Amino acid sequence: MAVTDREAPASVLKAPSKRLTSAELSTTKPGTPGGIFMRQFWHAIGRSQDLQPGRALPVRVMNEDYALYRGHSGRVQLVQQRCPHRGALLHLGWIEEDDIRCVYHGWKYDCSGACIEAPAEKAGFEKNVRIQTYPVDEAFGLIYGYFGPGEPPAFPPYPESAGDGFIEVWPDVTVPCNYLQSFENSMDEVHVAFTHAPGGSHARISVDLPIITAEETPWGLMRYGKRATGLVRHTLHYAPNIVRTVVPPQFGMDGIGGWVEITFHFTPVDDENHRWIITTKVRVTGDDVEPYWVKRREFYAKCAAAPNVDQLVQDIWSGKVPYADVRHPVLARVQDIAVQAGQGRVENHETETLGRSDAGLALWRRILERELRIIGDGGTPKKWQKAPADVVPTIGA
Repeated sequence: MAVTDREAPASVLKAPSKRLTSAELSTTKPGTPGGIFMRQFWHAIGRSQDLQPGRALPVRVMNEDYALYRGHSGRVQLVQQRCPHRGALLHLGWIEEDDIRCVYHGWKYDCSGACIEAPAEKAGFEKNVRIQTYPVDEAFGLIYGYFGPGEPPAFPPYPESAGDGFIEVWPDVTVPCNYLQSFENSMDEVHVAFTHAPGGSHARISVDLPIITAEETPWGLMRYGKRATGLVRHTLHYAPNIVRTVVPPQFGMDGIGGWVEITFHFTPVDDENHRWIITTKVRVTGDDVEPYWVKRREFYAKCAAAPNVDQLVQDIWSGKVPYADVRHPVLARVQDIAVQAGQGRVENHETETLGRSDAGLALWRRILERELRIIGDGGTPKKWQKAPADVVPTIGA
């Protein structure tokens, strides 16, 4: 018997919700569902080696600005961008022990954010002043910040894989588009055979086209790429913006170091820019370590002498340089930025035509939309967990 309107449950009668737009899915602005969602997690905000004791740096993350500094004890601090006195930039100030003193009028703040000196004011005035501080910690050669309310989740945000070797931290890169475009690209294994074909980049994983499947996990998304040989590549996508995978020997290394485990953090700067903060777990030990670093130093010297990546991408976009003719020490990076940022600062999902090879990114969009709707409706979003240490990426099993 047909169900009448009077008999039908509310879930049947309710009109389908309009899909969230690209801008709604990809925004990290504070107070928006997207911004609230993203602030549940730790975010990589820089390399430990770039912040020496006694130094302070400006940091922009998810449309907001901060000051990051390292005290003389080695302790890292993350605080609000401006002094509450007259709005001077705090990263311009002096680091005294583990405290920071504003360069404008000398107001000094300790690690808790309390003002402990206001030199020109009456005694006790400073007790009424404080700055906002944020949880910050270090792992894998990176600095991570937490920007949400309450206690941060477990740290580090993912486990280091077991086994010998060391972690190399790459120079980070700013990419002129929304973070979600790069995170979704990391779920798209098929693009490798085409985007990276000119120049032979990634040839070892371009011999055939995988069938892509994916499943939601307590920590994010596991993606599978099944090859004609029967091998299945496992790639981990940690919520909300980290990917961990295994890639062929690095360009220019003549095979030294072998296949490496690489982790990308796609950290939003604002809604139209993000950073690639990258580490690799290199399975090299003993007498093989020095030859590896000899080749890496040669590689970095070639990078320094090569054309500027940002300008080269602009030349590709303008048609001045044909895409297929580009050669560069970081060719895969040039190709990825040209394609991903070439989609626009915020890619328009409404004009896409997705296929079966997009199974991973399509699933993530559904998960992301679900979570943003729950947040927007005032509900309780998913409680994401840290991945177990034995869940690791593979090149095929």
